[in-house]
Amino acid sequence: MLDPQIEEMDRKRMSGAYPDPFEADTTAEARRRAWAIRRDIYPSPQIDVGKVEDKTISGPAGEIAIRIVHPAGNEAASTVVYFHGGAWMVGDLDSHHAHVSRIANRAGAVVVNVDYRLAPDNLFPAATDDAFAAFDWVIENLAGLGGNPQKVAVGGDSAGGALAAACAIRARDMGVPLAAQLLVYPVCDMRNKDGENNNVIRKYLGPNYKVAAQDWRASPAAAILAGVAPAVIGTGVYDFLHEENKRFAELLEAAGVPVTLRIFPDLNHSFFSYAGVSQKCEDASNLLCDDLRDILAG
Repeated sequence: MLDPQIEEMDRKRMSGAYPDPFEADTTAEARRRAWAIRRDIYPSPQIDVGKVEDKTISGPAGEIAIRIVHPAGNEAASTVVYFHGGAWMVGDLDSHHAHVSRIANRAGAVVVNVDYRLAPDNLFPAATDDAFAAFDWVIENLAGLGGNPQKVAVGGDSAGGALAAACAIRARDMGVPLAAQLLVYPVCDMRNKDGENNNVIRKYLGPNYKVAAQDWRASPAAAILAGVAPAVIGTGVYDFLHEENKRFAELLEAAGVPVTLRIFPDLNHSFFSYAGVSQKCEDASNLLCDDLRDILAG
């Protein structure tokens, strides 16, 4: 049974007062609609952290905004590069600040939150290119972050999970050591999705979506996965990506990759974002962060 607190949120969202962000024609309008939903239906919790630093770094098409979050109360010995969700169309440093704050505190890590370019203004592979550039910057600047090159992880939720998984594949190919990948209900495989009837796919991948979907940067499940970092994967039974997430975990395990798969029987997509209004979502989010902490501490 779906968590009653999530059911209540769904009723409010479907009341007709909130237009679908992913039907918007521009990034700005999509973000405006998404912010209204977050503000009224699932506001983020306030999580106190240590130092927070906003800055910009060089990217392939201009500057990329990042936010560096240090954990409260202890010195970090690890680093996490995080990519927010939002169907590659919404989300930013503020919308997912609570996500990275939770990870920072519970995993004892410096978390670098990345504000990559969004569709439909910037089609694939713009988001992935920015993700790779931000990851490279973190690796080059570890001395001022967590400091330990053996304790670097990537993470992301939904669309950001796809970017994190792609970064893990690229890190392996580059010979960059990566300790873990935290994939919260990630998009893993675009190849079999119906782009004709899926607005998000068309707006992210563009008119040649069938070709783009074959690219491992869009579909991490299409890559050779042997040798990528150990994965923590979180999925809810009521998530439309649930079967896809389980299949990706199976592919990783078949490739010899250690996987911690957490299946939550009463949660759906976006539960990491619902931690401020649902106790079960908060518990699940904390558990995934603790799983990441255990890997980084090992």
